Amino acid sequence: MIRSTFRLAPGLGPHLEARLWEAGITRWADFPDPSAVAISRPVDARIRRAIGMAEAFLSSGDAEGLAAMLPRRERWRLYGAFFAETVFLDVETDGDELVCVGLLDSLGPRFFMRDRDLDLVPAALSRSKLLVTFNGEAFDLGVLRRAFPRFRPPRAHVDLRHLWGRLGHAGGLKLLERETGLSRPPHLDGMSGGDAVRLWRAARDGDLAALRLLAEYNLYDAVDLRPLMDLGYNRIVERLRLPASPLPVAERGDFRYDMTKILLAL
Repeated sequence: MIRSTFRLAPGLGPHLEARLWEAGITRWADFPDPSAVAISRPVDARIRRAIGMAEAFLSSGDAEGLAAMLPRRERWRLYGAFFAETVFLDVETDGDELVCVGLLDSLGPRFFMRDRDLDLVPAALSRSKLLVTFNGEAFDLGVLRRAFPRFRPPRAHVDLRHLWGRLGHAGGLKLLERETGLSRPPHLDGMSGGDAVRLWRAARDGDLAALRLLAEYNLYDAVDLRPLMDLGYNRIVERLRLPASPLPVAERGDFRYDMTKILLAL
């Protein structure tokens, strides 16, 4: 998808990009001589400069550089190029206090907890090039900034709440899971952030069963972002008739064994 993206050029909107695609100019390499497409010379020059910069960023694996060139709502387009280097994250809090973080990256799912290893989260995030959250712009990233004052949220970030909002979804993560067929185990069904707070307080007082249930709940929140990102990417590509190939959709079972190992190790 990213090599078919012309929104990298300053001031180039969706209508001109669509005109280029309709004219058969669907990849950077297709961009023609100025006489072959009805755009002004200044716009032509901006597009060519942007393609040159983007090629350099992509060749060096610089997702941040590419993200800085894209409008925020279009940064989902980075996923096709960086899906193998993406981290999926969810946090749980007690009031303003960050208590645990679940994430999924190329190393598999991981769980970080306050008073144990929460300080390792910024380093874990720095391993990946693209961050995916659900409602992270409004919640998770602010929590991380308060917990880790030196943490700087990446520009290469996709908030699935907004991506799925473009596809007509208006609810939260749990509703989206149900609508897309990602049902949770019965003992997690219906749990919410309020339950996570209750479990954290019990875990803090030494309740191991509560800790394991909290970790499992948090890990599902993080792990389910992967198939939801895959599905959302494919659906918006299809809906907008974009010149990109669909991605394989991850199966939750791919990560279940590792999640079980994490819970048993607590």
